Amino acid sequence: MKLQISGKTYWDKVYGCWLGKNAGGTVGGPLEALYGREEMFDVWWYPKLVEGGVPNDDLEIQLVWLQALRDSGIYLTARELAEYWLDCVFYNYDEYGLHKTNLRLGLQPPASGWYNNWFKDCMGSPIRSEIWACIAPGAPNIAARYAYQDAMCDHAGGESVYGEIFNAVVESAAFFISDRVKLVNIGLASIPKESLTSKAVRTALEAYLDGLGWKEARERVKEAVYSPIAQYSPINLGFQTIGLLYGEGFGDAICKAVNCGWDTDCTGATVGAIWGIIYGGSSLPEEWIKPLGDVVAVSGGIKNIRVPKTLGELTDEVCGIGRKVLSYFNAPVEISETDDFTDAEKVLNQLVNEVKSLWNLPPNTIDHDLVSVRASVTYIDSPAILPNEENRFLVAVENKRLTTISGIMEVHVPRGWVLEPSAPQRIELKSKEQVSFTFSVTAPAAYINPSNKCSARIVLDDRPRLMEIPVVFVGGFRWLVSEVFRKPLSLEAFFPPERDLNLYEAGEGWRIVSWPENSLEVEGFFMGEPGIIYLRHFIYSPSDRRVVIGVPNNSRMRLWLNGRMIHETVKPVPLRPNYSGDGSNYAAADLKSGWNHVMIKLLRGEEPLKAHFTIADSEWHSGMTNLVRCRLPWESC
Repeated sequence: MKLQISGKTYWDKVYGCWLGKNAGGTVGGPLEALYGREEMFDVWWYPKLVEGGVPNDDLEIQLVWLQALRDSGIYLTARELAEYWLDCVFYNYDEYGLHKTNLRLGLQPPASGWYNNWFKDCMGSPIRSEIWACIAPGAPNIAARYAYQDAMCDHAGGESVYGEIFNAVVESAAFFISDRVKLVNIGLASIPKESLTSKAVRTALEAYLDGLGWKEARERVKEAVYSPIAQYSPINLGFQTIGLLYGEGFGDAICKAVNCGWDTDCTGATVGAIWGIIYGGSSLPEEWIKPLGDVVAVSGGIKNIRVPKTLGELTDEVCGIGRKVLSYFNAPVEISETDDFTDAEKVLNQLVNEVKSLWNLPPNTIDHDLVSVRASVTYIDSPAILPNEENRFLVAVENKRLTTISGIMEVHVPRGWVLEPSAPQRIELKSKEQVSFTFSVTAPAAYINPSNKCSARIVLDDRPRLMEIPVVFVGGFRWLVSEVFRKPLSLEAFFPPERDLNLYEAGEGWRIVSWPENSLEVEGFFMGEPGIIYLRHFIYSPSDRRVVIGVPNNSRMRLWLNGRMIHETVKPVPLRPNYSGDGSNYAAADLKSGWNHVMIKLLRGEEPLKAHFTIADSEWHSGMTNLVRCRLPWESC
């Protein structure tokens, strides 16, 4: 059973997708903020009208994926997409910057999106789903697989993976189904019911079906999946659903989504894209579309790609790739001379069942296809190694061949590290059989670097030599922590640790701790009571450089660098630990060549304290992988 869509209709719907995406993002872009606000917006036209629309990452990162499709072909994986992140995307908002640091340290997807990434539940991936739907019209299973590979790079293990799958499935189905309630239900069938993304969307859908007004629906979604962070994915998927279901026309739909608040450019853009696919570019109202024109707007943060001159040219190219995708994957969709959407709902629902296989894939396992065998590395504990602490990982090997294979597997670790078991492991596998081995590594601080290259080598008998499998461990972060001081509870008060602002040794009263991520895990020291604690940290820089240092937290802090106080919390804000700032806890500073000394003073009030430490370059706010933060100055070998 094949669905048929004419080339003319296909082109018009893809074109409508980009027109709608551009319009919705231009409505919401000027209203975007770091944090959600209780009050609704009241915007019913473009707050800022720019020919070509306001550039934003919602659309322009998808132009990077188009470049990847041009260069690498249609069989794209997260591994290929990771290279384009590093080649082409220069800004480092939230999860973008954190996962790119992981990539530069040597971690591969999905670990790059899973490790040390506080923002993996945010909107970076749900906003870039349209290209996958447009190259897989009426094939939501294929669109979802592309979306999954995309989301793994920077959101593995997070709600945002479900957000991108949901959007890709809805948008793919929208080429053949116009009933918006049915589309939402198809999207819901593609993600786990227990996910918060599903909860948010279902809350909006149930409010609509119960006859509640769209403003009441907004309150229901807020109650169900509240977060103060504007880019939190579940709440925005709920607001997006409100715009889609309650919209009485194109402009009304995108404005209702935007007026709900939170990540306004994203929700408006996605609703506009879905509306454009359903009704086609030729049916979108001229008063909304004409002011923006047909130009593709791209910011200076996207480089090294060929940008289509117009949305029409973009549509031509995407449709050409879509024909190849449908053919290659033998999708039940034919680009023909006529439209035949008979049985579309039945076909699409059957295809969506295949998406469930993506739900439980682990974010801490990296797969490698070595032709003779399939191998994988699973970080049992963490990709971060801490001094003198055992860190376990698992290597699995599956025989892909038709006959029995045999050989050995041996793991290599850096100098000074201890591997258990250290002896090579014998392999003998029948066809399709699998075996796994658990290893552990331990290393003293002196032998831990920011990036540490281990490897698993598989040598098969009577077979071509295979590539080594990388097993990369990043260095954790080494800190000194003071005792807790109870009174007076003020950042103004002087306590003995402040005498050590320039101390380049451990000093008295300090304990050495290591943490695997940016999070400063100090809450346990307070024993549930208010108090003040100091932390010291050493950063080795190979050169002088301008940086942005942040101590994002939910209370108050003071920050010293090389003996000089450089910042104090402006006002308490919700925790938002990115590289570029939260409006309260970040400061520009200068690192000197060699070792730099950081001291932090944290105040814990009645609420549990949450705090992180971040450092990034001052130009693009990217993480710096050649800073040594994993050992103390006196621990170098």
